[in-house]
Amino acid sequence: MLFILSKLLAIPFNPVGLILVLLLASFLTAVIWRRVKLTLIFFSGAFFVLLLLSTPLLSRPLMRGLEKQYMPSENYSPASAVVLLGGATVGKISPRIYAETNHNANRIFHAVRVFRQSGSPKLVLSGGVIEFTSNEMVSEAQSMYTLLNEFFGMDTSDVLLEDESKNTRENALYTKKVMEEAGMGNDIILVTSAYHMPRSAAVFRKAGFSVTPAPTGYYEEESFAFKLYQWLPKTSTLFKSSIALHEYYGSVVYKILGWM
Repeated sequence: MLFILSKLLAIPFNPVGLILVLLLASFLTAVIWRRVKLTLIFFSGAFFVLLLLSTPLLSRPLMRGLEKQYMPSENYSPASAVVLLGGATVGKISPRIYAETNHNANRIFHAVRVFRQSGSPKLVLSGGVIEFTSNEMVSEAQSMYTLLNEFFGMDTSDVLLEDESKNTRENALYTKKVMEEAGMGNDIILVTSAYHMPRSAAVFRKAGFSVTPAPTGYYEEESFAFKLYQWLPKTSTLFKSSIALHEYYGSVVYKILGWM
């Protein structure tokens, strides 16, 4: 119930939800209360939220604020396991006949890279099935394993599956359970997207892990290309703003609940 509630409460805090709330407020003040000035304020608010979040003026600092907290490394020392968080796959639901990747596909490639480079004995795949948001029948952990087996030849001797978790906190709790049952230590190399790493690393540390972050999938470069095209409003930029705002919202909620 808490998981579903957190998803619903997050809607007004993403760009589309916030814009719709402001437009609804504009409509109500115009039609019901007939307050012209208030209507203009809400309508202008919706316009500027859309404009700012679809350009680098606000999108870039939001994303960089997350991604700059952890920098990548070329070398990692061995740990008890490399832990790969889900969110990078879509299951084989018609018309798909194979498990496929999404915009977080870098997580899978980087996990293999870190696993092989570090010499860690196991790769833990963490991710369950979220019935509330999809029609998936196979867990993210299983979908990731299918891809790793097909393209990198990894088999059951290389991996452990944690296929119960539905959010980042459960990633940590159930991964801990799986690793303890396998008699493994609590030192891990954590692989997830750079924007997701601040919350993920904090949650895993709270759960008792010694975490070495291995972020990947950076959206923003350290130096910004000041080209005219970059400043035009784009849906891709709005998408980045949505991701970043979700992380900030998630961090606030997790801190309130004592999960990080």
